Amino acid sequence: MTAAGLPAPQTFTALRSSNYRRFWWGGLISLVGSWMQITAQSWLVYDLTGSPFMLGMVTFFNTVPTMLLTLFGGAIADRSEKRHLLIATQSTFMVSAIVLAVLTLTGRIAVWHILALSVVTGIAGAMDMPARQSLIPHLVDRGDLTNAIALNSAAFNGSRIVGPALAGLMIDQLGGRAGSGWNFALNAVSYLAVIIPLARIRVNSRPVGMSHTSVLSEVRDGVVYALRTPALRTVLGLLAVTGVFGISFTVLMPVFARDVLHVPARGYGILLTASGIGATIGALAVASSRLARPWTVIIGTFTTFVALLAAFAASGSYLLSALLLVGVSGAMTAYMSASNTTIQSIVPDALRGRVMSFYVLALFGTAPLGGLFMGSLASALGAQVAVFIGAVVCGIGALALRAAGRASVRNPYLVAEPAEGQP
Repeated sequence: MTAAGLPAPQTFTALRSSNYRRFWWGGLISLVGSWMQITAQSWLVYDLTGSPFMLGMVTFFNTVPTMLLTLFGGAIADRSEKRHLLIATQSTFMVSAIVLAVLTLTGRIAVWHILALSVVTGIAGAMDMPARQSLIPHLVDRGDLTNAIALNSAAFNGSRIVGPALAGLMIDQLGGRAGSGWNFALNAVSYLAVIIPLARIRVNSRPVGMSHTSVLSEVRDGVVYALRTPALRTVLGLLAVTGVFGISFTVLMPVFARDVLHVPARGYGILLTASGIGATIGALAVASSRLARPWTVIIGTFTTFVALLAAFAASGSYLLSALLLVGVSGAMTAYMSASNTTIQSIVPDALRGRVMSFYVLALFGTAPLGGLFMGSLASALGAQVAVFIGAVVCGIGALALRAAGRASVRNPYLVAEPAEGQP
């Protein structure tokens, strides 16, 4: 790829693979729809209840299944054809979006409907995320793995540039309930963009040999491997701190938009779009790099994320908050991409689904605790104080885990030596 006749950095090399290219473009379209639904659903819940705590409860109901089931989802991914598993989970998401759209557009929507559907999609997500992460190495050459992981993150976050802005515009133009309902309907259609490519991809992602052990035994093997591998233990620990106290600030974005910055739905969508722009920049930065010293990148980007998050919590200016969100999301995404790449580089193929389920559990499965923490704290002390406290806790965690990382990581490449007897 070139721009103005000059060769671009090898940011998009993984797209040379036709299988990955189909998977990536389909996922990008679907993710735009998903961000439209996420934005509209948060606005709808706050419109129905006026409660920051209820925003946290929706996150809690959606992510508790992930917290409880994702390790089993990883074991299932390790013994399944991952494409077929993903087609099933994506179809579940599509049906859930259709139900949500019908209930909203007919005026029958209630908060309990959203909570119930959040549980359904949470269960599907516990199966979907480990399978999605562990499918990527089957779609690209090993030399393009880092680039593919970063581009996957870029698609996830780049869709936030378009999705939230479209959602906010539709809500403003059509009205709160009707705008939310049509956002849900468009999201349902967008799932076809990923289901159809998955059906057409020609790649064998089945395990080499059929496992004869129980799923519970396979989960235990994954737990033992992760706990006995020092580098994995350190990286996953920092991700867990991020999931509970850092990323959970996103559940309060409707509160910041309406009550702190005093902007309408369109302004709320623009805030999320600013976040998406920053996240895309962060992911593409990792895609363009070789991560020669990943531990330095992980600590540096996480420290930057914490400092900018604290500044965002203190800001009362709409323009400044939008600019800070660009930095917050950029640092956070670069940190997450570097951590993901490091884990994928360490783990053997036979355990990839199970270890990646730890990545999902540490980062997203902790969201129930984070959502309740932020929602409760915001209800008692206000959204700004809640997010600032979360940033402080993340800073303390970073200092502690930085010391632990120096003791457990033997070289800059985070190549771990698993315990004797482990795969």
